[in-house]
Amino acid sequence: METVRSTEITEDNISLWQKCIHCGEVAFRGELERNSFTCPKCKKLFVISIENRIKLLMGDDTSNDATDTNSEDINNKNALTIDVISIEESIDGYPVSLFILQTETILEQRHINVFSDAITRALTKSIPLLSVFTACPTETQCSFNEIVPLMIQLEELAEASLPHLTILTETDVPQLTTHLPVGEIVIAESESITENMPRINPQPALHAPEEQLLPENNREITPDMSVDCYVPRTELHTMLVKLLKFFTVTPIND
Repeated sequence: METVRSTEITEDNISLWQKCIHCGEVAFRGELERNSFTCPKCKKLFVISIENRIKLLMGDDTSNDATDTNSEDINNKNALTIDVISIEESIDGYPVSLFILQTETILEQRHINVFSDAITRALTKSIPLLSVFTACPTETQCSFNEIVPLMIQLEELAEASLPHLTILTETDVPQLTTHLPVGEIVIAESESITENMPRINPQPALHAPEEQLLPENNREITPDMSVDCYVPRTELHTMLVKLLKFFTVTPIND
């Protein structure tokens, strides 16, 4: 779950010392980076950049802003823009087609096009699709008809037995919502394991069979908007590796 949206906590203007807007605790930037941008006192999550989101998913705990992403893709204007990314990544040797839509982004047709590129890459290279976007979207400029082609592509992905994993961010809201289609397995980023509790107006999960892959302490909550489990930000990499290991025969060694 991420903190209340505010330009005071974005990484673009974070200083050496940063004050949490929830508890008032002042933390050193380096400490925040080492702790996945989580407040050391109240454990609220700071909004993070796409670059640091990639590092988090890859399990990279270094404190600089550089990532190990493929330089050819990262320099491709069609792959990376200010608020969205479509890129191939390797998580502990397991290749994935990664799509990330930044927080507070108004959904536009170009974002759908980038998502489509990520699905196409997954189909072409026969690798899993990993999508990351907010569970508390601001607004959209796209109609349902414009999103339907994505759903058709995702059906092709399912027919090819290629998994689609989704990570939802900003899950500290009564009801999780999204403008984009989620995967067969949906992980909600949370502050800690104690956040696994029934939510207001929960909806039945659409893919209960995958619950057998989840830790026992993640199965007790009432399913919410197709969410399979709530995972602390610091444990997302570990959970992804377990899921990719299940869906992939063997990792690709660099």
